[in-house]
Amino acid sequence: MSAGDVVDDVDVEGSAEEAAISKQQGRKAPDGGWGWWVVFGSFMIHVITDGITYSFGVFYDEFLTYFNEGKGPTAWILSILVGVTFCSGPISSLMVNRWGCRVVTIIGAILASVCLAVSVWAKNIAMLYVTIGLGTGFGFGLIYLPAIISVSTYFETKRSLATGIAVCGSGFGTFIFAPIITVLVEKYGWQTSMMFTAAVVLSCIIFGALFRPLDDDSSEDKTLSLRSTTGKMSLQIGSYSNYYLASGSTSPNKLQRAKSTAELSSYGAIPNEVLASTRSEGGACNRARRILDQKDLFFTRSIQSLEGSAEPILARSFRNSRKNCFGETKDTLMQLMDVSLLYDSIFIIFSISNFLTSIGFNIPYVYIVSRAKGLGISPSNASLILSVIGIANTVGRIVLGYISDKTWVNRLWVYNTCLTLCGIATALSCFCSDFYSLVVYASIYGFLIGAYVGLTSVILVDLLGLDKLTNAFGLLLLFQGIASLIGPPIAGVLYDVLKSYDPGFMVAGVTIALSGLILFFIPCIQRRRSRKNAVCGEHHF
Repeated sequence: MSAGDVVDDVDVEGSAEEAAISKQQGRKAPDGGWGWWVVFGSFMIHVITDGITYSFGVFYDEFLTYFNEGKGPTAWILSILVGVTFCSGPISSLMVNRWGCRVVTIIGAILASVCLAVSVWAKNIAMLYVTIGLGTGFGFGLIYLPAIISVSTYFETKRSLATGIAVCGSGFGTFIFAPIITVLVEKYGWQTSMMFTAAVVLSCIIFGALFRPLDDDSSEDKTLSLRSTTGKMSLQIGSYSNYYLASGSTSPNKLQRAKSTAELSSYGAIPNEVLASTRSEGGACNRARRILDQKDLFFTRSIQSLEGSAEPILARSFRNSRKNCFGETKDTLMQLMDVSLLYDSIFIIFSISNFLTSIGFNIPYVYIVSRAKGLGISPSNASLILSVIGIANTVGRIVLGYISDKTWVNRLWVYNTCLTLCGIATALSCFCSDFYSLVVYASIYGFLIGAYVGLTSVILVDLLGLDKLTNAFGLLLLFQGIASLIGPPIAGVLYDVLKSYDPGFMVAGVTIALSGLILFFIPCIQRRRSRKNAVCGEHHF
């Protein structure tokens, strides 16, 4: 535990090797105050990064004409961008644990902006794979994770509202950026438009600067409190390597500074490992430590309904406190990429579902504009269809999130049904032949796919428990990244071979619908497990 954390009622029994940690978490989320500026910063970052990413279909047609490449190879630009954004999750997590959300966001904004600007001088598609795909993708990955984490660290009881506001920026960004980029491309060309997007991405530096570390909000001295089980002494260890001791012979409220760790040892047989954990190590590693040890970090709903989650979170933090920076980095990586969950049949099914959804998820965003133009729809109206997806997605996240918060609602059923219907609608979109029918499809798709984005973390907690959320989320980001790499190129290759976008949308529809259908088997597995556990319990007694 770093010197700045607070823990109450830690019992130390003689030469015992373990200490119990209380339920009270020292760094309490303020649920307001500066947190609302953090929400604003996260909202704007979602507007910019997701808005530009999901509006890529506008640039897609320009790249086809300018570089004279096939639709399959050109689609790899966005696929690499999205894939790298997701797959960089573990690296971004390590950097956040090391330097904090603010610094990592600023680094990501600079990297993504520079890579977008350099893309203007690209001579071929391969260079765009590197600049937009790898460079901007990694930059967005460094921005994306802190934008989620920062809101969770500032809110607990109001987390549903705060997170809902922040992630709504994604759909709103798609709504505004698609027509803006279309107008810029028509008047000034794709190079000038790309420079404009680079400048907008650079503004994420300002919004990232709002992610002030939570520790900065507190000016009071924070302490680690230990109490002897014999009642003869109690120990409070303050911040910045200040050790305070209240022995049994003095008033419980009277504290005195111990001159050294050795002096503390003279008051009783306090385990060396406990004393060592109180030494301030200083540096960035100590200040930004263990952000991802908060197990509810990726949980987008209020933590109030999850009883008893604080104690194991704190106990883990206390145990990990003695590690140096290398140890913290290793633990964070192992926590995110622990493959033990792959032995859980429920997680396997959910991962397969998530993988299938991610294959089809980006195909409408990439090809809906090109498909509309192929039907004779004007470029401005074609980009408007993309905007409809964005605004419908915003509405879907809010409505589905509100419904799923109701205690009488089966969230898994809502999630499965939305994905299944979304896939069916995408497959049937092949029969859309004019602007209005495509707008209807865009509205349905945007609304229903909101369940995939907004409910994933909630469903993971329902299925696996809060304790496994960070691990499961890290693995899912990796699966999503791989799936995003192959989705749009498949649709592009199908067009190059068959000269039609319909097969690509059929693939997207089938994969999304299948991802929803296979999740209906999870309740059967849960019931089977319950019966098995009941039988084992009877045999035990």
